Amino acid sequence: MESKFKGKHFLTCEDWMKEELNTVFKTSFELKKQFLNEEPHLHLLHKTLFMIFFEQSTRTRNSMEAG
Repeated sequence: MESKFKGKHFLTCEDWMKEELNTVFKTSFELKKQFLNEEPHLHLLHKTLFMIFFEQSTRTRNSMEAG
């Protein structure tokens, strides 16, 4: 991913420009395709994406999977 996104957090779509969102989505689709094809890459090495959900059971499951 481009270095201009380093340290930038995704809290709402309103914080991002359309071009930035397009770049993020394009990159995420490429990473998913590489993952499905079992192609190695160095993007997101040792990184964890964590999403927050309102349901307690979902939060618990996600925290256990991240750990």
